[in-house]
Amino acid sequence: STRILVSRSYLDQKTKKWIEQLETEKKKVEIIQKGSALKFCLLADGKADIYHRFAPTFEWDTAAGDAICRAVGVGIFSLVNKQPIKYNKEDLKNRGFIIDFLEIGD
Repeated sequence: STRILVSRSYLDQKTKKWIEQLETEKKKVEIIQKGSALKFCLLADGKADIYHRFAPTFEWDTAAGDAICRAVGVGIFSLVNKQPIKYNKEDLKNRGFIIDFLEIGD
């Protein structure tokens, strides 16, 4: 089954529709609701497969978790340009992201 991480306190309509689409494509989907920091750790530890965040976050919300995930080869990609999230931008907002087990390179 595909283990999907979602927010413990915030589940928006876009995320619900995305999950419904995955459920039609996959045989089994397991939903795991956790707080932000725990989601990154579960991905890095291999206890979850994917975390898709449509709502914006700020760099300080993702930086530590991103570093942990990158250390084990888990990519965090921007929904805007499908590239690894960049930090120290003029605008500190991340406009949504997806984390999965894609190689992110050096």
